[in-house]
Amino acid sequence: MTMRLFYAAGPGNVIRAHRHWEQGQRDPSQMSLTYSGQFADYCQSSGAEALVVSYNSSRETYRSGRFVIEHCPKAFANARGLIYHVSEMLYGLRLLAKALRYRADVAVIHSGTTHEFMLLLFTLVGIDVVPVLHNTPWPSGFKPERATRKLISRLDAILFGRAAVAVIGVSPECLRQVGEMTRGRRHDRLIEMRGQYIPDYFAAIAPPVVERRPFQVLFCGRVTRDKGVYDLLQVARRVEQIRPGLIHWTVCGDGPELSELRRQSERLALQHVIDIRGFTAPRELKAILDAAHAAIVPTRSEFAEGMALSAVEAILAGRPCVTSPVVPALEVLKPACVEARTNDVESYVAAIIELATSVRLYDELCAACLELAATFYDPGFGFAAALDRAIAPARRTNSVRSSKSPQPQG
Repeated sequence: MTMRLFYAAGPGNVIRAHRHWEQGQRDPSQMSLTYSGQFADYCQSSGAEALVVSYNSSRETYRSGRFVIEHCPKAFANARGLIYHVSEMLYGLRLLAKALRYRADVAVIHSGTTHEFMLLLFTLVGIDVVPVLHNTPWPSGFKPERATRKLISRLDAILFGRAAVAVIGVSPECLRQVGEMTRGRRHDRLIEMRGQYIPDYFAAIAPPVVERRPFQVLFCGRVTRDKGVYDLLQVARRVEQIRPGLIHWTVCGDGPELSELRRQSERLALQHVIDIRGFTAPRELKAILDAAHAAIVPTRSEFAEGMALSAVEAILAGRPCVTSPVVPALEVLKPACVEARTNDVESYVAAIIELATSVRLYDELCAACLELAATFYDPGFGFAAALDRAIAPARRTNSVRSSKSPQPQG
């Protein structure tokens, strides 16, 4: 009996990504292999059929072979407070209705699509659930204190500990927090994966030239306050006061704070040391990485970072990274990183200056980059492999259900 999968894939343009997958091409808008492409690989290898849903804002449906792919936008995508929580739950009900109409056997749901506890409803109607955590349940080192967040964590713990057939996470910290929430229940069903990349992209990037000055530091990510972009301005200002001309900064990425970040940079008279580029396509980013010495990931404690692929991409390019423990990538990539204190501008200032002025430290971290790359190129650590481990028990369960169903009389 053919397995039918329901896949809620987050906000990406999964229709465009799937068309590239059909042509055997990497989506040129992404640095990494897309999760939807890896999901399609799993469906192809397992013989499963799939309904794929994204909350991308461009409403569209695409059908091809075993796949039906929909863009189904959220009604209140940027809501806050109570409206946000109501919107998330309503979207969860919409996903449930779609999964029921599709007669799905298993639902694979990315974090951020709806509140995880809403997936309990899927299990009540007989659909096995595999949550995929791209963010930690709370910012690493900063457990929830507000009553609303504590309540949501308790409800999510019921799903993770008692109802989900498996939980996939992008970092050890994601799964460690799930283990803490569930008091270690069903720890054998916590599955770690790594983002996957094409080696050729990074092989074309030349090794950094340590003697080149000024020292080039790259921020690449979404331009929002909780990603630390305003802290970055303060770090740049302080470094320029202490060591004028030592560092040049490049900011690549889009987001709601981009215009304000540029305004604040002008107000602080930092235009000569910070190049704020906005959205940068992977083809252009390759040249920027080629010129960079290091990367910075200054995420603040308000954001539940899952891994931070910008840190991974810097390491794959042979560039050390400066970040803090609130970024789970630090645990995985620590031999090639300089650790700063979370939310602490002066700590980042000291870390950047040390990295830029100590040739011995810089060379050690660059050498460590090469040793950390393997799992990000190995499909055995990718999403398709994680799905195979997660869904295998559900496939056995469905086979039992099918064998026990009434047989036609002849």
